[in-house]
Order: sequence, then C-alpha cells, then structure tokens
Amino acid sequence: MPVYAKYCVVGGGAVGSVLAFYLSRGDPGQEIAVFYRRSESVKAIERTGGVLVEFGGGTSLVRVRPLLYTETGVECGYVINAVKAVDVPSTMDLMRAVSRSARSILMVQNGLGSLELAEEAFPDKCVAAGVVYFGAERVRDDYVKHTGGNSVVVGSRRGWCGGLDELAESLRRGGCDVKVVDDIDFYRWLKLGLNSVVNPLTAIARAKNKVVLLEEARPLVEMILGEVVEAARLHGVSLDREKLLRHVLNGARATGENYSSMAQDLMRGRRTEVDYINGFVARTLESAGWNISVNKVITLLIHLIEGWHEQEGHS
Repeated sequence: MPVYAKYCVVGGGAVGSVLAFYLSRGDPGQEIAVFYRRSESVKAIERTGGVLVEFGGGTSLVRVRPLLYTETGVECGYVINAVKAVDVPSTMDLMRAVSRSARSILMVQNGLGSLELAEEAFPDKCVAAGVVYFGAERVRDDYVKHTGGNSVVVGSRRGWCGGLDELAESLRRGGCDVKVVDDIDFYRWLKLGLNSVVNPLTAIARAKNKVVLLEEARPLVEMILGEVVEAARLHGVSLDREKLLRHVLNGARATGENYSSMAQDLMRGRRTEVDYINGFVARTLESAGWNISVNKVITLLIHLIEGWHEQEGHS
C-alpha cells in the first residue's frame, strides 16, 4: 500500500523547509513528506530526526519524512513544489505520481514559467502559484535559517478551489501570513520585478541585498524595471513604474542583510533561475521586436559566471 502524507513538499531546500516548518506548527501531528534529490540529504535528516529551522532567536526541529525523488509510492493530500524553477521539469514525473489524489498543488518558484508547466501537466487539478516574501538560507542538509519576513501570496488562475484555501489556512495557523488572491499574475509580476533587480545585481556584485540601494545601482535598477513594466504590458498586466520602483527598493531595504537566492547559487557554483527571471523578460521583449535589452545582457552575464564556475570545478 502507498504511504499517505497529508502534506508533501517537493524540494527540501530553504523555502521548502520553511514551509514545512509552518505546516508542522499549523497542523501538528500530521505527516509531512519532503522529497530530496540526494541520498546524503535523506540520511542527514534521518540522523537528526528532522530539519532544524532557526527562526526568531530559537531553533525548532521540524519532524518530516525524508524521501528520495525516486520514491513515488506516496499519496499526498496537498503538494507544494519548492524546487528552483530550473529544476521543475525534472520533478514532473514525481509530481504526477504523488498528486493523483491531491486537493491542491502549489508552485512557489521565482520567475515565470513553472506555474504554466504545472497547469499544462495537471489540467484537472487545483494548481496555484505562491509568491514568497520571506528570506531563508540552507546552511546544511538538515539546517535552515529563516532570515526574515513571513508572508506568501497564493492564487489559482483557474478560479476558486477549496483545496487551496485549506492549505492556506494550515500555513496561517503555523504563523505564515498567507493572502489568497484572484489576480495572482499581478503579484507574480510584482515579485518578478523585485527578483529581476535584487537577484542578479547581488549575484554579480557578490553582495548582500542592500547593494541595490547604492546610488551607483540606481540607473541599472530603473533600466531593468522599465523593461519589466513593458514585458508585463505585453502579457496583459499593468504595472505602475514608480510604484514598482518603490516596491523593489522597500524589498531590498527590508532584506538588506540577506544574500539573494541567486547570489547564494553563484557563490556555491550552482545553476541559477536567471532564465525564468531576467531571461523571461528578455524573451518577451525579443518576441515584440527588441534586438537587445538590459535584461538580456544581465542574463548573459549570469550565464558567463555559471560557465566559468563549471569550468573551474566550483562546487
């Protein structure tokens, strides 16, 4: 018989671990299965008895069932896909296996493209996007720092679905500030604007998020966001340029001491989500006849750094 877990988190990285932390507090005693790519991660969590999450001056042990991506004999009540956007395609077979009877599927990647892939794969399911506004860093396989913020905006482009409301309520009871909206694409583009500035600029500078607030960064910030506004318009989403700028600067200020996920990825020699963030903006503009854009240059720069790290054998 298949193993049943009320909650399944695909990807036990920083974001997935923090969401498991909220679920464990909001619905104590329920099985939370977390899927990992590496057997070393599973063994580390088994030894510890769960995932240690540092939050608010203390550390909590979140008891989870660690499983490999290949362990597909699991039935899940609710599924959260928390891997990076670049890794989503490699999780789709697992998602199909564990989502057979799921009440809802929540995709929480940065950038655009992952939700669309899940919607195509699960035409009859409650598939939703989650826009995450909290900081987290995975220190080791069994230890994650929750570095600030606690809000998530969720919504389905297919209209209301009860499974999403139930999942949101469980997260709320655990201390996560969850807002369910009916215009999730607007919030996805807001977050894309934030990510398109903070992530690559911190990654290129190898600096904390507050580097975005420097006077020297301002021309780049405004050029990037001008292109984001135009790309959003081409997708039918209206963004106010000045409000978006304030949103990005406020976000960088609030998380000034954090390193963005893209900066962390490059420092550790990992592939980034740039193709789903700046690359998505660049491709949208190219489809409208733009020959070159700042977002295209930034995407190429990030790929150059990735290629150099790969050649040099960084890990």
